[in-house]
This record gives sequence, C-alpha cells and structure tokens, in this order.
Amino acid sequence: MTNALDIMNDVTNAELAVLGAALHSAGEILDELTLTGSDFTGTHNGRIYDTMLTLRAAGEPVEPTTLADRLPTLAAHITALTEHGRATSSAPFNASIVAKNALHQRLTDVGYGLQNLDPGMSSAEMTEYARKTIDDALGKQQARVRFIRDILPDLLAPAESNDLFVPTPWEALNTAIGGLRPGCLYVIGARPGVGKTVIAGQLAIALAARGTVAFSSLEMSDRELVARLVSERLNIPVGRFKENRITDRDRERIANNMGVVDLPIAIDDRAKVAPATVRAFARTVERHGKLAGVVVDYMQLMSVANTARRSRQEVVSEFSRDLKIMAKDLGVPVIALSQLNRDSESRLDGTPKLADLRESGAIEQDADCIILLTRRDSMAGEVITLDVAKNRHGETPVVELHWEGEFQRATEFGPAADIYTERATR
Repeated sequence: MTNALDIMNDVTNAELAVLGAALHSAGEILDELTLTGSDFTGTHNGRIYDTMLTLRAAGEPVEPTTLADRLPTLAAHITALTEHGRATSSAPFNASIVAKNALHQRLTDVGYGLQNLDPGMSSAEMTEYARKTIDDALGKQQARVRFIRDILPDLLAPAESNDLFVPTPWEALNTAIGGLRPGCLYVIGARPGVGKTVIAGQLAIALAARGTVAFSSLEMSDRELVARLVSERLNIPVGRFKENRITDRDRERIANNMGVVDLPIAIDDRAKVAPATVRAFARTVERHGKLAGVVVDYMQLMSVANTARRSRQEVVSEFSRDLKIMAKDLGVPVIALSQLNRDSESRLDGTPKLADLRESGAIEQDADCIILLTRRDSMAGEVITLDVAKNRHGETPVVELHWEGEFQRATEFGPAADIYTERATR
C-alpha cells in the first residue's frame, strides 16, 4: 500500500513541476491546463498559480519578476520554482496528479459535511443533497474550455441521427414543436377532467421507446394510471378496470401482449412529494436504464416543508424553477401538468390563456413549451384541442385531435395539414 507521506510528496512535487513549467513556457502551458489555485494543497502554490492565470489573461508575461511584483512576500519561493518543471511536456501529467488529489480532498470534505446533515431534512432531501454535493465536487474537475468548433460536432451529430427530439404520438404536434427536447420543461395545462393525464400518459409511452421514464403521479394511484395505459395500448375500455368488469378475454389479451404494455415506465404514486423527491426518484429509475424523461402529475400537488411564511405563488414558482433545473441537470424532457384557474370558464369561447396557469406566473417564464387543453363536441366526434401557447423553439399553432375517452387516448383525424392551424389565421 502506498504510504500517505509518499503520496503527499508526489503531489507537492507535481505542484512545483506545474508551476515551474508555467514559468519556463512564459505561461503558454497554462492554456492546456484546467487547474485553479484551489486545486493546490499549498496556499502559496495556489496563490501563485491564480496570479499566473491573471497575468496570462491580461496578456502580461508570466515570469519570476512579474510574479514577484504581484506577490513580493513570495519572491524567494517564486525564484526557487525555476528549478522545477524544465520538461514542460510533462506539465499535463503533473497537472493530472494535482487534479486527482484535489478531487480526493473535495470528496473527503463532502463526507465530513454529510455527517452534519440537518436531521430535520426528509430522506429524499438528504439523498438529493448528498448527490448534488458529490456532483458539484465532480463538476469542478471537469471544467474545460470549449470553443464553437469543439461544440459543433455535438450539435450536428444528433441532427444527423435524428435523435435530438423524441417524437410525440401526433404528427401535427411534431410539426410545431419538433418533438420532446432533452433539457426542456413542457407544461400541459387544463381544467380538471379535460385530459391532462391522458396526454401525459401518451407522451410517457413515446418517451419509453427511448429509455426509462420516471412518472410521479401525485393525484392518481399507480393502478389507476396503469389501467389507463393498458386501455390505450390494447383497446380495452377503461371503464372495465374502474368497475372491476375485466373479462377473461381481456385478461387473455393482456397476457398475450405483455410486450406492448410492459413499458419501462416507473410510477411513484406518493402524494405531496417535494421536487427533491421527484428528482431522487428519477435518479433511482435511471439506475435501471437510460433515463428518457420525467412526468409530474401535477405541479400544484407538490409540497415542501417550511412554507408558513411564503405565499402559495412563491412556493409554486419554486416548483417551476426546480423542474426546469431538473430537466437541464438530468438532460431529459420534463413534462409537468398544471391546473388552470376558473377564468377560462368565464370566457364566451372557453379558451384558456397563459395567465390562467394556476398560482404562478413563473411557470410561463420557466417552461420551454406550454400546451393548453380544451375539449368540445363536433360533427366528427369529441375533439381535444392542444393550444401551443408558448414554444421557445418553434411555432405556436393549435392542434386538434380526436378524443377517445373510452380508451383514454387522443388520436389524429387525418393528415397533419387538416388539423394544424396557424395562430395567425384563427
């Protein structure tokens, strides 16, 4: 086993070699490294390295004289550094030793910090805090300079493979929003009973074609939700599940089509969970396979502790921000359902507006895409309207779908051109 003293000697020598190489290269080697002064064990070495970075950024020479002018009390130490790091080509290797030791120290500090967690935190909050703290520690070592030329391959690769968006079940909606984009927050808003959960369920099924889905159902039980999904998949009237009238033929159909209904959608039906709980559940689901998306039904039912001194609007605004951050951090689409207030019902046409999003204007700001739902009867049958009221990445049309309540789904009437209405022509 390597002696701890030997390790520290290796780290110290690596730090001196990095600083010496920076001097011997007049600061040029700094452009290849991703260290900061906080990565160094010695306070003096850290101060010297940060000063080197400052000089380099200002276009000034990185030399013993310029350093000593900035750090006169360390002049002797700076002069001694010229005895180290003459082989500047070894600087990246020595920098990796410094970075590895810095990461080890940060993770050790995380461990000490976790020993002093607030006992009043919930299990989910403690778990999420621990994960975030570790992620933050890991993230510091991963920081690097990336120019446009470095990022372009990442931008073009998904376009070539057509994997940037996950298509929704409806061609007309895909024409408008392109599909479900990783890192984006999609809000589905409607009055109770209009069909938010049905639309969310169909979107979850679409996401499940790409990986696992974490579905936090705060309103319905897992059995109710699965009944809707099975009804949609196998054309079994949902009423049979609700009224316990499943026939032998229905059971046989389910047994013979498990490949159709056995989707990688994990359901958490705990009520009044916090955003931290939703995130922790998503991370747990991700351990069972690549995470493709998160669904929350619905936002206003989430809960956090210590809200006595905050308005309900402030609390829901926090939920909205947390869900947006979650989408970005997890790199998947997050679909959040939201209640609308009663104002839309008082309008002559019953059309909902963005201002009707219940208890928070922050939802409108945080969401990348907001779709407002209404239902009405028509000569062709019952229609559910998907009004793309906000779309940060495209158009804002109105899409009309055929509502099949018996089978808990919305389907397209025909060619997308027949049901895709430009907002300007309404």
